[in-house]
Amino acid sequence: MTRPATPMTRRELIKTFGLSALLLQPVLRSMAYAAETPFAKAPRYIMFFKGGSFYPSRTNPATLADLSGTPIAPLQPHVNDLILFKNMNIHGGAPKSEGYKEEHAAGVIGCTTGNSYKYTQNDSYFAYTDNESIDVRIANHYKTRPDLADVPLASLHIGGGAHSDADQVGVGNRFVSFRNRVKGDTRYGNAIEPMQDAGQVFDMLMRTAINACTAQSNQPGTQAANLSSVQARRDSVLKFIVDDIRDAKLRFGMDTEHAHKLDGMLENWSETEKAARAASAAASKPAAVKAAACPSLARPTGNGANKYNLDQLSLVHDQMISLIKFAFQTDLTRVVAFTLSGGSSGQSWPSRGVHSAHHQLEHSGNIEQLVTLDTYYSEKFAGLLAALKSIDDGQGKSALYNSSIFLGMECWSNSSSGHYLTNIPFILAGQAGGRFETGRIVNAKGRNNNDIHVSCLNAAGIDTKAFGLPSLCQGAIV
Repeated sequence: MTRPATPMTRRELIKTFGLSALLLQPVLRSMAYAAETPFAKAPRYIMFFKGGSFYPSRTNPATLADLSGTPIAPLQPHVNDLILFKNMNIHGGAPKSEGYKEEHAAGVIGCTTGNSYKYTQNDSYFAYTDNESIDVRIANHYKTRPDLADVPLASLHIGGGAHSDADQVGVGNRFVSFRNRVKGDTRYGNAIEPMQDAGQVFDMLMRTAINACTAQSNQPGTQAANLSSVQARRDSVLKFIVDDIRDAKLRFGMDTEHAHKLDGMLENWSETEKAARAASAAASKPAAVKAAACPSLARPTGNGANKYNLDQLSLVHDQMISLIKFAFQTDLTRVVAFTLSGGSSGQSWPSRGVHSAHHQLEHSGNIEQLVTLDTYYSEKFAGLLAALKSIDDGQGKSALYNSSIFLGMECWSNSSSGHYLTNIPFILAGQAGGRFETGRIVNAKGRNNNDIHVSCLNAAGIDTKAFGLPSLCQGAIV
């Protein structure tokens, strides 16, 4: 037996294997049994937003070979997958708005939209925009592409502690994702609120996976209504998958090498089986059975809403990273916005001796504690990169290679005199399916972050030389 002359699409896999196709597909694709829109033509995109900028003069390594002493030191294992930008500005280094001029609104909205903004009162907490953010732009483009019609979610918007330090006053610094304003929108009606309850994100992803399978499957045994009873009749999730692996071998006529590779998936699911057993033993509630029915990961419980303590948020951030990994493994989406903090961040890190809010540290000029706080975000960014690097996309490439990941941030300060939009040390990670040459430092020479967005748009198949305000654009920078 030989492999099919024409690889199967994800839809065809779902018709054959039902929900388990979402788990089998990445491995089968790596063996050229499953066709997929090449990531070189439609790379994944993540906007990872962290609030206040890394402190520029301390994020100024001569080479990526040694990041010690910088707030991005946790990224040392991933330097070959990074581009660090020096001398890059937001909004040309000065606020460009209609009305009141303030750097936080310029920083947050300028970082993510590269465009103008407005105020209802004379403070950044009352800023808003009419324009779309980079993640929404890419997601909207992917929605129009017939070759991506099988991808169920246009984008995923998640967060943990996604707040400013004064949401009770105004939420202008809270949002990072926006769609273009349409008639009838309220002031923040075009802003996208991130989901901060990891359990809710999990449920949505499971529901999306089940709905995708139900809509496409021609096998009665894989209908959503029967998933729980199917699982209940099996001794474990592992048994459920073993049967599908056996069927896959018969279907595809795999040789010994491929059979071993497919069998190797079982080891990766050993921890999942334990979690599923525990969930099944704990209760017979529908929710518990539902969580166990999908062999992916146990339902997380972290919630980042109204939290500012990074010791509390760390688990939430880790769970969200696991959910991003799952969504990419199963190709449920190709675009994610992950907000760890809004602008004017109120977050602290008590276990590391940082008891004052991020924004307060900026105004007090406490550089050492700012650097300490920023190592936290670098650690989480490193965790995200490691998770993506562990996903095998086939042909020797990882999900990290097939992604473009923008580490976004806003303005910085070292005194009570104001904030600055110059020399922001932006980071771009991943090779976008071979588009970007990483492992280097790029001197932007005063160019704006708009040009990073143009690079990501081009990688996503959008032929353009501008994003946001055309006056701020020179074209793709990488």
